[in-house]
Amino acid sequence: MASGKHSQDNLYGLILAGGVGSRFWPFSRELEPKQFINIIGRESLFQNTVRRLKGLIRPKQIFLITNQAYFFELKKQIEKFHIPDENIILEPQGKNTAPAIGLCARLIEQKNKDAVLAVFPSDHYIKDIKKFQGCINRAVQCAGSDFLVTIGIRPNKPATGYGYIKTDCRLQAAGLRFKAYKVEKFLEKPGLDKAKEYVRSRDYFWNSGMFVWKVSVFRDELAKYMPELYSQLKSVQTKDDIEKVWGKIKPISVDYGIMEHSKKIALVPADFYWSDLGSWDVLEELLRKDKNGNVLSGNSLDCDSQGLCAFSRGNRLIATIGLKDLIIADTPDALLVCDKQKTQEVKKIVEKLKSGHRKEHITHLTDKRPWGSFTVLKQAPGFKIKLIEIEPKKRLSLQAHGRRAEHWVVVSGCAKVARGKDIIYVHSNQSIYIPKGTKHRLENPANIPLKIVEIQTGDYLEEDDIKRFDDDYMRER
Repeated sequence: MASGKHSQDNLYGLILAGGVGSRFWPFSRELEPKQFINIIGRESLFQNTVRRLKGLIRPKQIFLITNQAYFFELKKQIEKFHIPDENIILEPQGKNTAPAIGLCARLIEQKNKDAVLAVFPSDHYIKDIKKFQGCINRAVQCAGSDFLVTIGIRPNKPATGYGYIKTDCRLQAAGLRFKAYKVEKFLEKPGLDKAKEYVRSRDYFWNSGMFVWKVSVFRDELAKYMPELYSQLKSVQTKDDIEKVWGKIKPISVDYGIMEHSKKIALVPADFYWSDLGSWDVLEELLRKDKNGNVLSGNSLDCDSQGLCAFSRGNRLIATIGLKDLIIADTPDALLVCDKQKTQEVKKIVEKLKSGHRKEHITHLTDKRPWGSFTVLKQAPGFKIKLIEIEPKKRLSLQAHGRRAEHWVVVSGCAKVARGKDIIYVHSNQSIYIPKGTKHRLENPANIPLKIVEIQTGDYLEEDDIKRFDDDYMRER
């Protein structure tokens, strides 16, 4: 299938946006994963991914799949890209890439049986959009010859954090005027010695996780190598059918389920700079270093360190002296200090936090909500202090709390407060008290942000002490 008007009619994009990014803790959290935060530049990695598709794939043909918990954040981040809400597909539970891609391919095929689907992770860093789009167009052409196409990255170092792809011979297909290869096999993340061997060979590429294929060819390979999943997804006609089958589906990656078995795999080499930003040491490669090889980001100062990477997301100063080859990542509620050689193991900390039933892997002190955000300023037995920020024309749910009272002080803006049967307007430097058990609602009626300091008092101050009576965002509680 050649590039041009006809190819754009049939070319669809799928962005996988459901991952957690645990190796980027403490910046990445379960409810604010790395794809939705600004790591490099003014936009999130997810927004950068969407922007790369501009001019390549029409907005109405870009689909997004994510966790239900990320719906409002994702919706907020795509507002400027004009992607229809109906193109957002929500997974009831994460099931890895094979079910996610298979589901979306199924839904897209219902719209266009001739569709060619390009699949992209949402958390990668790519330089040179023109080269990226050119590579995808070559992959589309290759997919037109009924290949499942993967984008391969030529390794520039013996990395042990990536899967590898071994190529066979150069692909000989009608009309191909660029390098493409048949794939011999996919390989798991290697040890250092194996990785060095792969780099020397020149027959191996890093697995980027980007794919292009006809949905009809993918469907047939899915039926051949994953018949159970194929049968389960076959019953899905619309998004309304997802809940009926999703719980029975087994988690499995598309690499393991199909790509490692299919005889129709081709690889198109990338000619652009690529990074999966999978760990802190990878981020170091993209940032400017001082004369001692240090990366100091945010509020950081150093004396006499070498190969240090210090990243700060808060106001607190990071001051270092005489350190070597360390990663320091600081947030208001968590500090990571890690040997550069151990960055792939940061996820072990996340696992310990989970097993210890701690909250630092779930969210930051600043918790984003559909209406804005709140930041916990101070908490101790019997009280909690928050800074609440409400976006223009947004409001919280009509709610009540069983075990806490709330005292609101308006810092800036004007609050419209429903308290019981009363409607009260509270201006800057004014306050209002909400007794325990009182039905209430907080709203920003203005065109500027509303900031409020909230003081909670009571014997239980967790977020699940809430009963919702009405909610603009259709949340259950």
